[in-house]
Amino acid sequence: MPYRKRHIKSKIHKIRLQKSIFKMPIFWILNLVVVIVLSVLYFLIFFSGFQVENIIISGNEKIPSKNIEKLAYANINKKIIGIGKWNLMSKSIFLVNSQKLQQEILSRFPVAEAVAVEKKLPQTISLKITEKKPVAIFCSSAGSEQASAKCFFIDKNGVIFEELQSLAQRQDMPIITQTLNSNDIFTGESVVDRNVISAISKIEKNLKDNFQIDIKEALVSNPLRLDIKTNENWQIYFDLNSDTNLQIIKLNSLLKNEISQTSRASLQYIDLRFKDRAYYK
Repeated sequence: MPYRKRHIKSKIHKIRLQKSIFKMPIFWILNLVVVIVLSVLYFLIFFSGFQVENIIISGNEKIPSKNIEKLAYANINKKIIGIGKWNLMSKSIFLVNSQKLQQEILSRFPVAEAVAVEKKLPQTISLKITEKKPVAIFCSSAGSEQASAKCFFIDKNGVIFEELQSLAQRQDMPIITQTLNSNDIFTGESVVDRNVISAISKIEKNLKDNFQIDIKEALVSNPLRLDIKTNENWQIYFDLNSDTNLQIIKLNSLLKNEISQTSRASLQYIDLRFKDRAYYK
């Protein structure tokens, strides 16, 4: 019996020795850490000195700055908490997702080729826009001479990015036509394979540099054939499935050695589609 009493007293003594959690230093240390972290977060997110107030836009010529600025502010102004109709918003520079903002600008404005986003503490975002340079005009297969044909500027990757109101805007660039599965085409779409665009650019440079001949029109009649119409109103037929460089070498040989500048006035076509041979009329 005495042993049982001693055992019970020992348990009671141990229970009495346990400290309250509020008297433990670790409790107050953890609470202090939480308070500091929350204070820093609140300071970074809501302090007025870190709210984006300035957006500097440069490099854009065709895209209106006000349109870029409006899109940027819509992306920067973020909802932190929403309860019913009440929203707690922040424009903190630390919450700006540069990659997302970049992608939204590129998606909204097909004319934009690249966007560099830079945060300039404490309140400024810099947007440097690089706009696409057209390499040619793309017109629907209905034909560039038809009034109903839609024509667009096209870039080096075969993407159309700006609709032309008139072919007077062509600036002596070649017109590319190609049959599409749908007549409905929109800016931002890839309509011509980039390898075809590269071949046309290479042919254009060669003709202009070596013979002062311009390309008037390029017809991609099927994936294997490219028909070039020159400003002298004769045509060149290329096989897109063969080496373009070798076909250009054959073309140069003909124009230098067999077809004189004066005889080009009556020339109808040069056919380069056959290996090791070339025909002209």
